[in-house]
Amino acid sequence: MSPHKNIYLLKEYIKTFLATEIVFPGILPRQWGTDFTQSELDAIYFALKFVVHKAHPLQDRPMILAFEQMDELDNLNLHWFLSDYWRELVVILRLYPNFGDSYLASLN
Repeated sequence: MSPHKNIYLLKEYIKTFLATEIVFPGILPRQWGTDFTQSELDAIYFALKFVVHKAHPLQDRPMILAFEQMDELDNLNLHWFLSDYWRELVVILRLYPNFGDSYLASLN
């Protein structure tokens, strides 16, 4: 799955389950009854690794620690992590609007 798609899926997940207001213009919530697949949830987790890495080490310390303790295979933990920290993640994603591009570069 492409890195652009991973970041998009993260934004889509936040919009679908957590954000009631417009946080990412152009990102619509997923249609009711259309679940995220396991591979999509894995891609969201992979995108989170990169996004959390961009977090401020002091200001976002609780989020960083919570992410480090999260089990990659536990989708419920992923949901609760996003539920707790989606606002902080939105701030980071807005600070880096070309995340997909820098995300690609970091993989090379």
